[in-house]
Amino acid sequence: SRTVLRSPTERRAMDNVDLPALTKGLSLCTGVLVIICSIVFMARTGSYLSVVVGLETMVFAAILLVLEVQAPEPVIEKFRAQLPGMLTVPGQLFLSVLTALFLFSMYAFGIAMAVILLVVVALNAYTLTTFPDSMPARFGTVEHAEASGGDPQYVQPPYAAYPDAASYEYNPSAQPQQPQPSTADL
Repeated sequence: SRTVLRSPTERRAMDNVDLPALTKGLSLCTGVLVIICSIVFMARTGSYLSVVVGLETMVFAAILLVLEVQAPEPVIEKFRAQLPGMLTVPGQLFLSVLTALFLFSMYAFGIAMAVILLVVVALNAYTLTTFPDSMPARFGTVEHAEASGGDPQYVQPPYAAYPDAASYEYNPSAQPQQPQPSTADL
């Protein structure tokens, strides 16, 4: 394998790129384009199923946009109460992939948007692993992940969605033993 040496000018140009800001901008543009793609798909096809798929895709894209722009705390609290999984990196990854799957059914514009969305998701993953300090505060802190010995990619405190669960201790002997039903009882 041959190593390509860059000139000092090229290296300085790459050092000036703010990858987290670029990723955020691409994510916002992609979210808006996904909503436009859904509207075009619904207008072009006009069937009941296309409207349902288009509306679901628009809702998913709107959720991702709200989380990307780091909405005010009352909005994030509503998300935390209703959709606690969306405030985690795997939850947002799942929603992005699900959105891309819906986009693949929306003809050429939808397929192009699905591919772009998956590329942006991969760029987001690269950015979060390369620049963990750029991670939004809603995921927890990098210090929390390092203190718990975990990966900074999953920095949300383990019981953030269920505050009472941290104090719960499971004791199997305290559970009442019930006899297993036999096939004769069925």
